[in-house]
Amino acid sequence: MLGSVKPVYLVFLLIIVIPGIVGGMLAANRGRNFIGWSLACAVFPIFLLVIYFEKPIREVEGKFRRCGSCGEYYRWRDPSCKYCGTPPPSA
Repeated sequence: MLGSVKPVYLVFLLIIVIPGIVGGMLAANRGRNFIGWSLACAVFPIFLLVIYFEKPIREVEGKFRRCGSCGEYYRWRDPSCKYCGTPPPSA
């Protein structure tokens, strides 16, 4: 009898907790609020797509940098701005 009961906590984990954590991590990598986006993605998992395609709002060390020429954000590992082609300033 006990073996036929489906564990509710696994459903809770898969449907609410995992999208919440992933959404929060994506938001933090884009300079956004971890807690707010975690809650939004936990309740409405479609927000995972929203935060994935959203541009960063500030520079995030090791993730995104701002172009000094055009002001757009591009990935830290890119050799130059994908919008205008300007190389990053040398440190």
